[in-house]
Amino acid sequence: MGERIEQIKKAIVRAFPKLIDDDKFDITSKATPKYNCIAWAYNIDDRWMWPNTGEFEFLDGVHFWPDDEIKEATIENFINAFRLKGYECCDDWHFEKEYQKIALYAHPERLDVCTHASRQLRNGCWTSKLGKENDIQHGTPFTIENELYGKVRCIMRRRFN
Repeated sequence: MGERIEQIKKAIVRAFPKLIDDDKFDITSKATPKYNCIAWAYNIDDRWMWPNTGEFEFLDGVHFWPDDEIKEATIENFINAFRLKGYECCDDWHFEKEYQKIALYAHPERLDVCTHASRQLRNGCWTSKLGKENDIQHGTPFTIENELYGKVRCIMRRRFN
């Protein structure tokens, strides 16, 4: 399986070129379509999490969003969803041992549209779920910025439970 992992890593680095210099980059799970990046950042690993915008056909019809009335994938709606879990916006992505942090990403041409979320781990590294593919670990939230995911638009934090 080692050779296959190296092929997957190379493909991921092609999609996220900043990972080439990220010594914390690693693949941490097998590919699975069961959940997406937003769910992973929200600590859910058994269903997709996205507002019911109608733009995605969920694989098994199971998805989650804390408010069924929300139909837009705006950064503000994602901020509000994470506030329900106790997160608040902050200015610093760096590790603070008493806080768990998340990063929300926005499309490079439409800064109000959320495209991705990553979560900081207790070891200070970050974790992302790449669509239907693997979970990865990366050193900063910025090493997975690219044309598809865009750039980090918001950092949020909450006290660890």
